[in-house]
Amino acid sequence: MERVRIMPRRQERLVVTLPPDPALARLARRVAQHFLRQQGLGAAAARKGARAVERRCRRILEAAAAAARSRRPLVLVLTSTGPFLEVLGPRRASGTGRRLCRFQRPRPC
Repeated sequence: MERVRIMPRRQERLVVTLPPDPALARLARRVAQHFLRQQGLGAAAARKGARAVERRCRRILEAAAAAARSRRPLVLVLTSTGPFLEVLGPRRASGTGRRLCRFQRPRPC
């Protein structure tokens, strides 16, 4: 019986910081779509996930812009760890990132 070696998938992390300006939500969408496509996700699924990221980022950025004293940037973390591709938003009080979208990683051909 022949042994098949399985190579571990590369784990990548991309961190994007945006100032609290709702007009930049579209930039978050473009970054998310590009990242998801580069990780092998299909075009339609990447567009769908990127739209969800834009919608959720817009709400977060609008709330941050409305709070005039809070000029902290929005930090997005795009990761490809394990069997999932994830886009995480600002951290919650518990210390975990808020998941903006998550997809099962496509299987290699």
